[in-house]
Amino acid sequence: MTLENNASDLSVVAIGASAGGPVALEKVFSKLPSGLKTAVVISQHMPRGFTKRLSERLATVSNLPVREARRGDVLQVETALVTPGGYNMEMSEDGRILLREATQSPSPSIDIMMKSAANAFGPRCIGVLLTGMLTDGVLGMRAVKDGGGVTIVQDESSSLIFGMNKAAIEAGAVDIVAHISCVALAITDSLSEPFFQHRSIYAELSRRYQEGSNRAEAATT
Repeated sequence: MTLENNASDLSVVAIGASAGGPVALEKVFSKLPSGLKTAVVISQHMPRGFTKRLSERLATVSNLPVREARRGDVLQVETALVTPGGYNMEMSEDGRILLREATQSPSPSIDIMMKSAANAFGPRCIGVLLTGMLTDGVLGMRAVKDGGGVTIVQDESSSLIFGMNKAAIEAGAVDIVAHISCVALAITDSLSEPFFQHRSIYAELSRRYQEGSNRAEAATT
């Protein structure tokens, strides 16, 4: 099943991370449920060779298949693709993955991936920005939010470096702030259609998601 065949119905979750990202990603992927009806793409600042190891590591803790993206890939629901080191990921409206040699640093670019996802999928795009330095991802999160999608960042208390995520908050590009233990819950909540329609509750959800996974899960039951 691919987004190419169901482009009008499906969504994409675009996750960006930098310093501290591999550990944070493990915590997120270990809690994402199987049967997740969305495609997932990841850009983690890493050099060539290391992103394949990252995808293999995430696959061992995840309920979803995770692998490094390849040229010619098409986004698939219940599957996560990691941008290869040294490349930037873009995607078309029919879900086809485009990989281009990165000419900027840091790379892979979170902004390029998220802006492409926002342009292709609009309100069916969820942007997630985890721990990391500098400001990559801020413009991408802004594009997702402006396109009607939901934006989620890891909170300060659980971040190794509160840099990119802090910059996104300061830029007004964030809907939800969540402790890393609740980021997966925030993603799954955001995939429900009623949730998309109630942006007025985001501040309250952010408060709950920052209190820890037990309270956040109790609040949704």
